Amino acid sequence: MAALRRILPTAIAISVGLFVLVSLFTSIPLLDGIGEYFVNMAVIIGAFALFFGLFNVLRVHARKLREGQSGRLYSFALILSMLIVLVLGLPPLPDQPFGPAHPAIRWIFENIQAPLQASFSALIAFFILTATYRLVRLRNWESVVMLLAAVIVLIGQVTIGLLPVLPQLKDWILAVPAMAGVRGILLGVALGALLTGMRLLLGVERPYGN
Repeated sequence: MAALRRILPTAIAISVGLFVLVSLFTSIPLLDGIGEYFVNMAVIIGAFALFFGLFNVLRVHARKLREGQSGRLYSFALILSMLIVLVLGLPPLPDQPFGPAHPAIRWIFENIQAPLQASFSALIAFFILTATYRLVRLRNWESVVMLLAAVIVLIGQVTIGLLPVLPQLKDWILAVPAMAGVRGILLGVALGALLTGMRLLLGVERPYGN
C-alpha cells in the first residue's frame, strides 16, 4: 500500500504532464482536447485552492481572536474587511454591477487598498536605497564600475540640456549592458524552470507524493 501511494501520484503527474506537453507541440485533435481538458482541470483545482486558502485565513485569524493572542486587532480588521468585500462583491443584484465593478468595491480599492500599496512602495524605496548604499561601496573594480554606471544613469535621467551626452549614455547603458544582464537572468530562470519540469516529469521530484 505504501508503494502504491508513492508510485500512483508519480504516474498520474507524469502522464498528465506528458499529455499537456505533447499537445503543445502537435496538432492532433485528440491530444489537443486532452491537453486542454487537463489545463482546464488545473484552473478549476487552482480556484478551489484559492477558496481553501480563504477559509484557512479566516480560521487562523478567528482562532487568534478567540484565544486573545497578540495582534488580534489586526486579525479583526482583516476578517472585517474580507467579509465586507465578499458581501458587497459576490451577490449580483438585478441590473447592478457586482464584483470589482461595484461602486463600493471600487471605493475601497481607490481609497484604502491603493493608498496602502503606495505606502508600502514608499517604504520599499528606503530599503532599496540602503541596499544600493551597501552595494556601491568601493571595495573592488566591480564596485567602481557599478557605482559609475548608477551615477551616469541617475544623472542622465534628470539632465535637461546641460550635458546632452549623458542621456544618450544612459540610454546605451540601459539598452546594452543592463538588457544583456536581464536577458541572462531570464535565460537562467527559463533553464531552471525547464530543469524543474523535467525532474517532475521523470519522477525525480515528487512533492505531490508527500
